[in-house]
Amino acid sequence: MREAIVAVALGVILNAPETCIEALTTILCKTIATCRSPLPLRLLAGVAMFARALCADAQPLRLRADAIAETQSPAGLIVLQGEDKVKRWLAIEGLVWAGARTTAEADVLSLSVRLREPRGFGELRAGRFVLATGAIRPVHLDGVAARARALSGTTVEAFVGSPVVPRMGGALYDWLAGGRIAQSIASRATLGMSYVGRRSRGEIANEEFGLDLSAVPVRWLDVAARSAVDLTSPGIADALLSVAARRGAFRVEGFASHRSPGRLLPATSLFSVLGDFPSQTVGSTVRWEAAPRLDVLASGAGQMVGGKVGGNGWLRATLRLDDRGDGALGVEVRRQDVSTARWTGLRVIGAHPLGRGFRFTSELEVVVPDEPSGRGIAWPWGLVALSWRSKTGWDAAGALEASSTPQHRYEMNALMRLSRSMEIR
Repeated sequence: MREAIVAVALGVILNAPETCIEALTTILCKTIATCRSPLPLRLLAGVAMFARALCADAQPLRLRADAIAETQSPAGLIVLQGEDKVKRWLAIEGLVWAGARTTAEADVLSLSVRLREPRGFGELRAGRFVLATGAIRPVHLDGVAARARALSGTTVEAFVGSPVVPRMGGALYDWLAGGRIAQSIASRATLGMSYVGRRSRGEIANEEFGLDLSAVPVRWLDVAARSAVDLTSPGIADALLSVAARRGAFRVEGFASHRSPGRLLPATSLFSVLGDFPSQTVGSTVRWEAAPRLDVLASGAGQMVGGKVGGNGWLRATLRLDDRGDGALGVEVRRQDVSTARWTGLRVIGAHPLGRGFRFTSELEVVVPDEPSGRGIAWPWGLVALSWRSKTGWDAAGALEASSTPQHRYEMNALMRLSRSMEIR
């Protein structure tokens, strides 16, 4: 599997379209052979052949490959992206975890193809991907998802497939299916209903029904709400209400949420086995454009977790050193006081362009717990990074991270990324 990944990276780096497409075909085929649920991914092999034929017809394509690696374990990550440059009706993306293993076998986190009608009237996605729509919680899926939109403002979505499970874990669900239907009202509001059913060995394992609403009743006011109800063990799994108003340099948002981990997590999760502690949150966030390049944000919320009352809040200020925001200085103060999580933190960030495509970034955080319990009176974390971007499509970055946490007295990691964007004709 890693040989296929390297071949794809070389194909992009050497700017050889035929080599790149051949390697893409190889990685797709090998992915099909190693995945537990190969049927939905077989469509991708045909897509690779189609992409090769498309290149032969001199259709412009844009490809991007990212290679990310860190010293811990060690670990690696390969990111592949390709899309039609003109109409953008075809897109292929892949995310492969290629490290932290003694064997040569890699884990495919996502690998999918998306076909989209240029005006947005239809979309088809197949492969392995994360699906998030309406009030349904995100699902990591091997399958197919389709969406269609009518001129009347009606949108219909449907999906079917098998949930992705960890290699060392058992398959909780054999398959799932669901969909969403939404209607736009006078271009000011959208109301949607969604449903998802999960089955294991032919029996219903879980059913979820959701409602979502987004509205702009007047130009300065935004309203959003969603709620997901667990039909198997009746009760609200997740609910959120947000109301935001804008006036001049200020934006004020009020929000309230309810979450039930026992209904959101799988039945085999250790957290759900130990007990369900629903949490409720009510709070507000204020954003103030104090100056053309100075933004000030503040947020505060009250929380109830397992019957215990607490809260959290933070204040952040960011000063942009140029109009594009390439250079910036920022400071943030945060306080958490809920249940057993009681601490105060300070964060300072800085970024400055160095010229010739180089950019330097640094961050420093210090967390002071209320009750150290012998784990240190403060937990610092720091990062310095240097990135470089060329006009020829190359993008490289390196970072050094050091920290002291309750688990490790001292820890240091290095992270590197190498990317290349190119066009195929």
